[in-house]
Amino acid sequence: MACEIIRNIDLGKIALENRDFATATEIFSNAIIEENSIDPNYWCCLAESLFYQAQFESSLQCWHEAASKDPSNKIIWIRISALYALMDQNDLAIHYYQIAEGLSVEG
Repeated sequence: MACEIIRNIDLGKIALENRDFATATEIFSNAIIEENSIDPNYWCCLAESLFYQAQFESSLQCWHEAASKDPSNKIIWIRISALYALMDQNDLAIHYYQIAEGLSVEG
């Protein structure tokens, strides 16, 4: 089962690259359900696919879920901040950017 999920995740990433966002959303959603929502990367991919479909509120919820699973990931917090800025919620954008600013970049 785990190998199948990993293969599906790879297919989801290919769907994202090919701009097939509906397929990517379905694949990542299913992976999250099957894996009991434990991997923040799945949430990030789902958030990205929803963003490209202009489903900003749903995308934001996924980014927050990813942040709850990986709170030290600076990129996740920056994406949250940017999405709030896009949605004209500047106070929240600044708040989440300040969280990101306090974290180091890993890698």
